[in-house]
Amino acid sequence: MNPTLGLLLVIAAGAMNGSYALPTKKTAKWAFENTWLVYSVVAMLVVNWIIAVGAVPNLTDVYARAGAKAVWMAFGFGMIWGLANVLFGIGLYWIGISLTFPIAIGLSTALGSLIPMVPRPGVFLTSGGAMVSLGVAVLLAGVALCGLAGVRKDAQSGSAPRRRLLMGLVIVVLSGVCDPFLNFAFTFGDRIKQEALAAGAAHGAESDAIWALALSGSFVVNTAYCAVLLTRNGTWASFREAGTRHYWSLAALMGIIWMLSITSYGRGASAMGPLGGSVGWAVFYGCIILFSTFWGMVSGEWKEARGRPLRTLYGGLAVLVLAIVILGYGNTLPTQ
Repeated sequence: MNPTLGLLLVIAAGAMNGSYALPTKKTAKWAFENTWLVYSVVAMLVVNWIIAVGAVPNLTDVYARAGAKAVWMAFGFGMIWGLANVLFGIGLYWIGISLTFPIAIGLSTALGSLIPMVPRPGVFLTSGGAMVSLGVAVLLAGVALCGLAGVRKDAQSGSAPRRRLLMGLVIVVLSGVCDPFLNFAFTFGDRIKQEALAAGAAHGAESDAIWALALSGSFVVNTAYCAVLLTRNGTWASFREAGTRHYWSLAALMGIIWMLSITSYGRGASAMGPLGGSVGWAVFYGCIILFSTFWGMVSGEWKEARGRPLRTLYGGLAVLVLAIVILGYGNTLPTQ
C-alpha cells in the first residue's frame, strides 16, 4: 500500500469524473437519451468489461469461487447506482453542471464515506477516524456553500423557472441518496476482491472485478430508461440526423473518460489503506465538485453571476480544498 500514491490517483480520478460531462455541451441536436445511451454502452459495457477481463485472470472462475450471493449483491448495488446515474443525468439537463454536482455529490459523499465505517464503530474514536469524520463534515460545509451559490446564481439571473428548479433539486437529491451504492459495492465486495487477488490480479486491479458486475447492473437500468425515452419521444431518428456524426465520438469519449475515472478510483482507494473506501470516496467526490464547478464556469454557466453568488462559490471551493487536505492527513493517522 502507498497512501500518497493512492491519494494522487483518487484526485486524478476526481478530475476526470468532474470533466466527463463536458461533451454534452456540444451535442445540442441530440436529446438526453441519445447521448446517455451511447455513453452507457461505451462506459458500462464495452470499456468496463475490456478492463476487467484484461486486469483479472480467469474472471469467470473468480466469480464462481466468490459465490452467487457476492455476485448478485455487487450487481444489485450497481442497479441502485444506475438509478442514481439516470437521475443525475436528468439533473444535468434540468439545472446544469454547477448545481447538480454539489448537491447530489454532497449527499453521496456523506453516506458513501461514513456508512462503510459503521461496521467498525470503534474507528470513530481513533485519531484517524475522528479526523476523517471532521474532513467529511468540512467537505459537506463546502458542498452546501457551492449549492447555495448555485441557487443564488439562478435566482439572480432568472435563468430557471422556480418549478423547474424545485423539481430538479428533488431529482438530484434522490440521485445523491442512491449514488453511494457504487461505493458500497466496492467497500463490501471483499469476497470478490480476495478471489481476484488469489487468481493473480495486481493489487488495486482486484476492484475491476467489482466494477464489471456493478456497472453491468447500472447498464441495465440506464439502457432500459434510455430506450423508453427514445421510443416515447421519437428520438431514435436523431441518431441519423445530419450533422451529428461526430456526436457519437463525443458520447463515446464521455464513456471512456468516466470509466477510466472509476478504475483509477478503485486502484487509488485500495492503495490508501484501511480507510481507503471512506477517505477515498470523500476525496474523489470533493475533487469532482472542484473540477465540475471549474468547467461549469468555463462553459458559461456562471457568466451572468456577480457579487454574492460568486463570493459564496469561491468560499465553498476554498472549504472543499481544506476538506481534502484534512482527509488526506486523516488517512495517515492510526485507525486502531
